[in-house]
Amino acid sequence: MAMIIQKAISLPQGVRDILPEESERIASVETAILKVFGRYGFRRVITPLLEYVEVLSLGMGENLKDRVLKFIDPSTGRVVAIRPDITPQIARVVATRMRDYPLPLKLCYNESVLRYQEPTDGKSREVLQMGAEYISASASAEADAEIIMIAIEALNEMGLKSFKIDIGDVGFLRAVFGRLNVTDGERKLIKDAIAIKDASGLESLLDQLGEKVSAEERELLLNLTTFYGEEEVIERARLSSKDPASLKALSNLQRVVDIITEKGLKDFITIDLGEVRGFDYYTGIIFEGFASGLGKPILSGGRYDSLFERYGYPAAATGFAFDVENIVSALERNT
Repeated sequence: MAMIIQKAISLPQGVRDILPEESERIASVETAILKVFGRYGFRRVITPLLEYVEVLSLGMGENLKDRVLKFIDPSTGRVVAIRPDITPQIARVVATRMRDYPLPLKLCYNESVLRYQEPTDGKSREVLQMGAEYISASASAEADAEIIMIAIEALNEMGLKSFKIDIGDVGFLRAVFGRLNVTDGERKLIKDAIAIKDASGLESLLDQLGEKVSAEERELLLNLTTFYGEEEVIERARLSSKDPASLKALSNLQRVVDIITEKGLKDFITIDLGEVRGFDYYTGIIFEGFASGLGKPILSGGRYDSLFERYGYPAAATGFAFDVENIVSALERNT
């Protein structure tokens, strides 16, 4: 009797099956999110799984460019990528297929993305995302506030009990870092220390830099590790910076907070002016959502006014994406 050798039946690393029980929970989350998107006038677009890598690369931040899964299309010889993010696809669609649509455009999506992860990271390669993009002729605090309020209302709609949206402003940080007379490498070390709020490490680094950083700049940089909390953080930052670009960014951030407060949603937000995530990608307001008991973000987003121009369609834009599976995990802990 011939021996039958059965090959191991398994999935590639970083992807998984979702069984009926969890699928039902995901469907419930999707329904709640789409309900709120619809309430605010967002219309869904569906984008392809594959794109030419050079087209996607126009709209990707540096943090994603090394995480793209790509291959040669045998029919054309061109390099094709599996999308790691939907926003560049939205920019391409608007720039090529929706140029004649009047602004503002409110678009949403419900798709999966695939990103390379190191095996030691233990992170999923495939991420279920639902997001919204608000494209307009010019930037406004009203649009930034609306996109954050949509996120808050959707989380409330699905019954999540304990969460916060941390809001910062890359424009403020860019103005702060732009004035520093340091090398790119030194600037990165400063940003890394601020990102993890390592005040002692930052102080040691600034000591090494000596006179390259003035006393006023030193004080502001150290303060960035503590500029986290309620609305008064914005006023503290105003008192620490006299730069016009910094003050303009803080005024915009204050207006966003005021609008959210007027809608009775202030308890769901915190201010984090030391947030350096997406420094090369975002241009203004940035935000991230966290649920109690879950150490991973359930959503992230911000303003990215330079993206659409890379596709030949000058426009301002702000948006965000939910991580649907992280939300399901959060709901299991906080309902």
